[in-house]
Amino acid sequence: MAVARTYEKFLIDGDPFKENGRMYVYVLAPKGKKKVRWYTDAERARMDKTAGVEVKKDIMDFDGRHAFGFGKAGYITIYKGDESEIADWADANHECTRYNLTFGYYTPSRLTIVNLPSSITPIKLTWEEVMDSGNKMKSHDEVTKYVRKLLTGEQPEFSSVYQGTIDSWIERDLVIYAKKKNTTHFGDKFFYTMIDAGGNLYLWETGAKNYAVGASKRLKMKVKEHTETDGILYTVVWYCKEI
Repeated sequence: MAVARTYEKFLIDGDPFKENGRMYVYVLAPKGKKKVRWYTDAERARMDKTAGVEVKKDIMDFDGRHAFGFGKAGYITIYKGDESEIADWADANHECTRYNLTFGYYTPSRLTIVNLPSSITPIKLTWEEVMDSGNKMKSHDEVTKYVRKLLTGEQPEFSSVYQGTIDSWIERDLVIYAKKKNTTHFGDKFFYTMIDAGGNLYLWETGAKNYAVGASKRLKMKVKEHTETDGILYTVVWYCKEI
């Protein structure tokens, strides 16, 4: 659901309501509270298309409640603890765990959690916390940010800027800030988030090195690409070598 493009930058005040067969909502416009139409996603898409605005496909435009296993019970279970330990437990108990980029490792409500170590804390995530409207979930970035706050507390402020140019070689002293393990048909893959003394962030995926979180390394690496997630700038690297 959405307002017209003219009002989408204004804060919404209260819940949408029905009046004379149409949906409305109040927004806080510069001159005060204003009642505006509240459109369905399909109506808004048609308006944008008529106005010649490029309509981007919403990757969350599907039945997220069913697809992610919230189901009739209305929740899934996510896990707080050491990421490597969670990954090892999930790999050993894959009958009750799932993994995606939105929630990390989680358990749908229809499955029974087994063999959970006391060092890993289960957290119930309800559908209402991530719901946009009906069975549609909020955007991936919004949900991942919310999940990260639940699992790690408030997101720290980073002063990260892009490093190097694409295809150039750079050398940096780095600390392993976060680590995720993904088991594939070709063996274990490790996805590292690394940080330098200036607060710049780097991403590296490799199957060759298994570093501990907090380890310090000086690496020579090639810049693969620059990317932005949740407003944070990352330098993606590969061909990393310890020096």
